[in-house]
Amino acid sequence: MLRYDLIGRRDIRLTQHAPVPEPGPLEVLVQVRSCSVCNRSDLAYYHYYGLREHCAQGCFGHEVAGVVTAVGAGVTRVRPGSRVFVRTPLSTGYAEFALAREISVGVLPDHVPFEQGSILQLLPLAVHATRGIRLGDRVAIIGQGPVGQMALRMALQRGAAEVTAVDLDPWRLERSALAGADSVHQVTGSAAELAELGAEFDVAIDAVGTPTTLNACVNLVRRNGLVVMLGTHHIDTHVTVDLVTWERKGLRVHSSAEPLDTARAEAMAVAERLVRHRWADLRIADLHTHTYALTDLPEAIERLSASRALYPDGPEAPHSGPPATTLKVAIVP
Repeated sequence: MLRYDLIGRRDIRLTQHAPVPEPGPLEVLVQVRSCSVCNRSDLAYYHYYGLREHCAQGCFGHEVAGVVTAVGAGVTRVRPGSRVFVRTPLSTGYAEFALAREISVGVLPDHVPFEQGSILQLLPLAVHATRGIRLGDRVAIIGQGPVGQMALRMALQRGAAEVTAVDLDPWRLERSALAGADSVHQVTGSAAELAELGAEFDVAIDAVGTPTTLNACVNLVRRNGLVVMLGTHHIDTHVTVDLVTWERKGLRVHSSAEPLDTARAEAMAVAERLVRHRWADLRIADLHTHTYALTDLPEAIERLSASRALYPDGPEAPHSGPPATTLKVAIVP
């Protein structure tokens, strides 16, 4: 089969005759019909391989949708022929086939195109990340890339009374408004500018993952408010926070990580129900902006790499914002 592998910093190689994986117990083999490029992890792994230890450990190409072709012993939720989306596979989705644990697989209804189905990898992540939002909450979301957009949708589904979306890019904020954001704010990204948004939110979600955006969330929430770390700190892995402020405010905090299989299963079950019964509300089609063939993966990576998010807070970034008119890019074998 065809397969792309990340083998070094900014170095991906296409293998023409890679072996097709075989599913073991509680594993499934998926014929990949679409693999979305992760705007954060995949790009961080590509640009920081060898510079950050964890950038050689994650799965490069992990947002998959396709059709189950084989299952291992003990698999009961899906069977060969099932349409599925995958929450982090065991092998790269930049290939004709990918291996995944059964617990990481969600059923994909017939009405969902595969190019949109691969984006659903973000849905159980956002379900779990927004678990602390309560009916009537005022929610601020910093960052309206794909994961921030999904968090916006989940905040609305959970009954937030007011959702404020913040981003560098006015085009993305237009999509946030269409998805139901009550207010949108374009910023340049400075700490002082973010502080001007106010400090009375019940929940503030960092959907970017930099020291500046995390500390901005601390400032935005009320006393005993909730700060959610949804953006991955792949580049700035060490963040300095003012613990006196945290203590004075009595802040609550949680991340988007699903450390236990029970949490993964619960989030996936909710995601499946939302896809089945609330598909129109999710507006996933708004997130899918481009499609590339598998052999054109380097071109897709190049397009997405024109992003300010790839550069730490300190040095001046060569780009002022995200790639123009771009959210999710689907790679189709």
